[in-house]
Amino acid sequence: MAGLLAGIAFSAGLEKAGAKGALLPLVLLGCVVLLRFPEACLGLLVFGTAMSEAEAVGAIPSGARFYDQVFSSFTAPDMLIFFGLAGVLLRFVAQDLRPRLPDPLTAPLTILGFAVVAGVATAYSTGSVSAPELFHRSMQVGHLILIPLLAVNVLRDTRALKIFAAGLAALACIKGLTGLYASFGGAGGAVEEEVASFLNPFPNLLMLTFGLGVIAALVRKVEVPAWMYVGLPIALLALLLSYRRSFWIAAVLTIVLVVIIASRRRGRAVLAIGAVSLALAFVAANSVAGPSDSTSASPLAERAQTLTPSGIGSNRGDRYRNDERRNVIENIEEHPFTGVGLGVDWEVHKPLAEAHDRRYVHFAFLWYWLAFGILGAIAYLVLFGSSLWTSVQIWRRHPDDVIQVCAIAVFGGIVGLAVVELTATFAGIEPRLTILLGAFLGWLAAAWQDLPGRRAATS
Repeated sequence: MAGLLAGIAFSAGLEKAGAKGALLPLVLLGCVVLLRFPEACLGLLVFGTAMSEAEAVGAIPSGARFYDQVFSSFTAPDMLIFFGLAGVLLRFVAQDLRPRLPDPLTAPLTILGFAVVAGVATAYSTGSVSAPELFHRSMQVGHLILIPLLAVNVLRDTRALKIFAAGLAALACIKGLTGLYASFGGAGGAVEEEVASFLNPFPNLLMLTFGLGVIAALVRKVEVPAWMYVGLPIALLALLLSYRRSFWIAAVLTIVLVVIIASRRRGRAVLAIGAVSLALAFVAANSVAGPSDSTSASPLAERAQTLTPSGIGSNRGDRYRNDERRNVIENIEEHPFTGVGLGVDWEVHKPLAEAHDRRYVHFAFLWYWLAFGILGAIAYLVLFGSSLWTSVQIWRRHPDDVIQVCAIAVFGGIVGLAVVELTATFAGIEPRLTILLGAFLGWLAAAWQDLPGRRAATS
């Protein structure tokens, strides 16, 4: 019967759409598999996002089509998320496996959902943004809500949490190798006439979080696979060669933070560890950013010198950020409760050093306030704060050492992202990093559900 149905579908597809239509049985089979195994949806979502760079990297082809619209206004990541959630519902119907909410992040995500609705309504009332564009932009922010809901329902035990974390670590090592290939092979993006490993924030945040996890494991003497130790310097070097100053600052701060947390020491011992770490970071920064005896400084030194007080504002990009912030604050003062709406241009009140997209703001907190109103600003702060609190509870209360280390790494990654988003906005705007952040939040929610007390209460 299955062969007969496949033959009919094959013939019909071949007659209606030619060779492409002949793939219809495979497409239908793939849909059935995704519905039957929602874990595959989450895995393909993260794997596809990690491997699909927007631009070709040397011999590695571009994966930009992964983010194109494939059905109506839906992209491939959208389809994977909805197929995964549909599979979760089917499991509830067929196996009576009760769906779970991403507690304790349910309330912050709900606030974010209401904020998105308010931002869409405000933008629609202006008539300056089309309905398809509003849907696309709201779906990008919606990934922060839907991905945790999917992850918490497929990562249902300690083993699944470890497998997912190991998969992310493996992807970080792969991205590290790809980044070094792009930088040394001259196939990466350009940053002030230098070839960078990655300009996109997704691989940089992934590699930073992976590095923090391995460092935490070393400090706590938790055994991890040998390939993670090998991948640590590769990932950190690729992160350094991204020339992203915000990620450099985030890396220094979070490494100090993770060493202190993982040491399990308190009082003077913590201060001593922090002082030594800060001293080492200060020496490293001065050795990179300090003056050079040669006639021309190295690319890293030239880039690092812009972090010094005399270097801040030395280029037009830095000056534009300052001009932009003054204009955005004035717009918020004019619309403190509703903002201007999602995807609506902010008004120019003061001169700008450069011309850029005025639907974007280089400060995430201000962008959420501007796009979604005061509710969006509250949602941003509450979501980051609650995720950090959840991380703390997991590394303190979970009995598994590996899960504790992973929670410390995610804590550092979210802190690093918060630092980065003081000078750029990625969460809810940049599709790839939004998916990664959603995966982090989902893992935290699933690990919270795996705590001994929670596990007994929900069993």
